[in-house]
Amino acid sequence: MDKFSKESFDTLGYYVYRLIDPRNGKTFYIGKGKGNRVFDHVNDELKFSTPVDDNKFTEDEVSAKIKTIRDIRHVGLNVIHIIHRYGLTEKEAMEVEAALIDDYSIGITNIQSGYDADRGIIETQTLINKLSAEEFIEPDNLDYVIIKTKISTIENNGSLYEATRRAWHLSLEKVKSYPYVLSTINGVVEEVYEVDNWYRSEEMNRVEFNGHVAPDHVRNLFIHKKLPACYREKGMARPALYKRKNH
Repeated sequence: MDKFSKESFDTLGYYVYRLIDPRNGKTFYIGKGKGNRVFDHVNDELKFSTPVDDNKFTEDEVSAKIKTIRDIRHVGLNVIHIIHRYGLTEKEAMEVEAALIDDYSIGITNIQSGYDADRGIIETQTLINKLSAEEFIEPDNLDYVIIKTKISTIENNGSLYEATRRAWHLSLEKVKSYPYVLSTINGVVEEVYEVDNWYRSEEMNRVEFNGHVAPDHVRNLFIHKKLPACYREKGMARPALYKRKNH
């Protein structure tokens, strides 16, 4: 079973999570916790006890959850663990958890990312990779734009490249001097593109680019590495950012 490292616990803080049935893609449990709480339900399937659970559910609800986990295992599949929001205080986690339970109780499943989306919805293995990723070191001789995308956007556009290349609130005159684009998901660089040309989008006041995957000597500087802290602080939440030029 996957687990978070103890070194990650401080970063995680309290978090809110969902358990999803891979047979139908539906959320069957919402909870809050810290440490490796999200994995306890599967690990403790046969020895579940109320004191371990922070949530005030009835025995029938607990039994339904355990039965679902067992049924998933019996057909050779694994529960999908989703972290919905992390880095919370306990009170904040309680508020988020309560809101999600309200939403899912009336069948609302179309949850949108909100404030501080880099700490938003993310699959646990992706989060483990993110937390263990090192920050890239900004090269002085390369200028780039950082594009923040997400899984839902990629699914809607058909590929990471299509989700990255359009359409952004950037100055066409300014962005023409930026030859590379870093495509990020949840603060980690997933691909690096070399720009063939920037041009004005059909969408008002937006720009797009045509390009291709950057050569390895550029790509390897960034791929699967985390954005430096200066791009993750407050005030840097825009989906498209210019490299900070210090030269």
